[in-house]
Amino acid sequence: MSKEKIKYLISESEYLIMEYLWNHEEGKMFGDIVTYLNETCQKNWTKQTINTFIKRLKDKGLINTHNNIKKRIYYPSLSYTEYKQGEAKELINELYGGSMYTFLSAFSGGQKLDENTANELRKILEEL
Repeated sequence: MSKEKIKYLISESEYLIMEYLWNHEEGKMFGDIVTYLNETCQKNWTKQTINTFIKRLKDKGLINTHNNIKKRIYYPSLSYTEYKQGEAKELINELYGGSMYTFLSAFSGGQKLDENTANELRKILEEL
């Protein structure tokens, strides 16, 4: 799935699953995800609830699956860094009409940026 079709804005519950998969990029089986959420995160969610979250993440293009004999393995379709970059871009597009100027103006509260922040932005722009 191309990154343009990925839906980056996800719920806190979906994020827990993604965070687990990002930490285990080789993939995890459904039972591993259930155990992580219910034991480590202490969620006490049913398998049906977790399956719903996984389906949503697959529909958003964030999870891929691979069938391994009798088990399905879930893994992230992009890295954490790629996700955060896409999330930021989508947020700027949705809230600021894709305008970096409008975003930075809102970010600064209409105030002049301090010299350190301005220098950091210049450095980022030069590297792009």
